Amino acid sequence: MNLNQRITSYGKKLTKSEQRLIAELQAQHPQGLLESATQLARKVNTSASTVVRLLIKLGYESYAQAQMEARSEVTALLAAPGTRASAVIGDDISIRSCLDNVLLHDQHNLAATFAALDVAAFEATVRLLTQRKARVHLLGQRHGTPIASHLALHLNMCLPDVRLMAATSPLFIEDEMLWLGEHDVLLAPTFRRHSLAITRAAKYFKEQGARVVLMTDDPTAPAVASADHVLLVRTSSASPFDSYTAALSVANALVMAVAQRRKKELGAALERGEALWARHWKENPG
Repeated sequence: MNLNQRITSYGKKLTKSEQRLIAELQAQHPQGLLESATQLARKVNTSASTVVRLLIKLGYESYAQAQMEARSEVTALLAAPGTRASAVIGDDISIRSCLDNVLLHDQHNLAATFAALDVAAFEATVRLLTQRKARVHLLGQRHGTPIASHLALHLNMCLPDVRLMAATSPLFIEDEMLWLGEHDVLLAPTFRRHSLAITRAAKYFKEQGARVVLMTDDPTAPAVASADHVLLVRTSSASPFDSYTAALSVANALVMAVAQRRKKELGAALERGEALWARHWKENPG
């Protein structure tokens, strides 16, 4: 329930100061809440405590929670960081407020992502990744690159055939798709300003009978049309740039679930890894 919905459903009588505040908030929604309570109060000739009390009456836990909601709405409306910067960054924000705002947004992203996560899609993804003869391909572009790399690093310890499709690879993405078939799985994180390369790769995987799983912030992202399963994550942020904390957490959950199903193989792989590191890469203390 957003601010306007809370105002509409609030049935109790408001004071004159609260009525002026409501009018100001609705006229400037959602940007109006991005100012400090003091600045907002000054505009309608009331006190900051009156602003905070009104928002609590409307069902918010705090002024910070109401601001977080407003920032989420602004970031949804304004796609480019350049256009979002002036809208979400206040003039008088303190370092302590930066820390608190980021923590609040990431906590909200995590809670909202896991509450709404399609558990059936998650389970199906784990089955695809752990199926016999599966070849797992990770593809991330721009903001999805570190998530894809994180998944590739850790899934490689659990599964025998994991491939990171990266721009720095000796092979172009097209070359890495020469031998696709029914045992191949594409797992692609894709976020705002979605990559055309991922959209085309997902389509080609699908055409070759392979399976496609997307992790994304947008259910209407172009590559969704080719996906067998979609894992939606929240990326709301206190800054002009999106936050990928929830995406990384879902990636960690995937790794954990795969590791549970491949416990024996994982143990053996880690033993082999320790032997390799000890033999070839650790410095000899003598």
